[in-house]
Amino acid sequence: MAERVDAVVVGAGAAGVATAWALARRGVSLRLFDDGVGATSLAGGAIDDQPWEEIARAASTLGLEPVLRPVSAELGEFVAALGLHRLGVTHSGGASAQVTRLATEAGCLRIARGHDRALLDLSLSERARILVPRVPRPEWDADSLARSWTADPHAQARGFQFIAVDAELCKLAGEDRIGVADFAARHDDEARLRWLGERIAELLRPANTGLGGPPDAVLLGPWLGANEPRAEELSRMVGVPVGEALGSVGGPPGLRFEAARRRLLERLGVARERAYVTAVCRKNGQFVIEHELGPAAHARALVLAIGGMASGGIVFDPPERYAGQDAPERVRPPFRASLEVDVTIAAAGRVFDIGSSLHGPALDRDAWPTDADPGLLERIGIVCTVARAGPYLYAAGDAIADRPRTFLEAVASGLAAAHGVLRELGQT
Repeated sequence: MAERVDAVVVGAGAAGVATAWALARRGVSLRLFDDGVGATSLAGGAIDDQPWEEIARAASTLGLEPVLRPVSAELGEFVAALGLHRLGVTHSGGASAQVTRLATEAGCLRIARGHDRALLDLSLSERARILVPRVPRPEWDADSLARSWTADPHAQARGFQFIAVDAELCKLAGEDRIGVADFAARHDDEARLRWLGERIAELLRPANTGLGGPPDAVLLGPWLGANEPRAEELSRMVGVPVGEALGSVGGPPGLRFEAARRRLLERLGVARERAYVTAVCRKNGQFVIEHELGPAAHARALVLAIGGMASGGIVFDPPERYAGQDAPERVRPPFRASLEVDVTIAAAGRVFDIGSSLHGPALDRDAWPTDADPGLLERIGIVCTVARAGPYLYAAGDAIADRPRTFLEAVASGLAAAHGVLRELGQT
């Protein structure tokens, strides 16, 4: 592979992949480096632009149903190209978008802008009856979850009933104990999915439900595929909507994102190079990107989609870490990027530059979220104007300071970074 390219993208989460997609489809030569699992691969399957808790809190305060902004046409194109998520339907005229409701394994119903296609959208008719099969899995207590979901204020207002029912959905010995990702992967197999469909179809018979009529949906745990979402095919088999609850961090939705990313990058002809980028410098008007795989890469433009604190893209490295029995030896910034690069780190207007601190911030006061304030550790990042951190240098996703840490915000910033690169390369 040629060492000199138009652009290098560091990071292959939602932001980095969106950047690579937007550049590659315009014919920009690029290299994509990614050294491991980031926040997108650990997500539970709901996608938002603004943090959903903020939208829900505002709607509750105003006594109104949440109204969401429609996404841009290009963002919608990227979501369609990835092929993993379904966005809420935009109303006629594009003024707002329909809210999606998802059941969570924490026992509540949450709003979302969109979701992994395996998840069950609870935008159902009033007085809907949703079956919750009892499956002997450690992450799944059907009776407790059904009671909790039914007691949710939105379920109460809509008259939803979540009904726990007996079911035999484990086919082989040991499936009550294997990891959730392994259990989900078994339903990638067509024969196994048909078997599951037959079990659910049997479950839907009025004699087995005791409802006197068909239920409106079936809600399962995060088990419907690890390579791609299987809920839509399963729903067609049984004749009612079937889908997953929103699972915890690190479940099958993250695996499905990685599989969808691989398929998209293959179509684009972009290789994901599994290497840690260690340092970046400028030389003769180009970036020199040092990495673990071999000779340095040279590029005219650089996009840092390295993630925030949660992904290790921004590192908390206070001076007192290296102090002896006395004070730290020198003043130094308490935060830095995970690779050596000339950028400014800040949060909430507070810049952490080279002379910023003899001691790190007071974490017990500043770091943790309180009420509507996300806290320092969720806001820390690279200072950018839109996505531009310097000439031919861009950041995207959670690496940017003071931006919402959401999937759609990451995609939007990745697209913005790509457009900035295209402008500076003269390819607009």
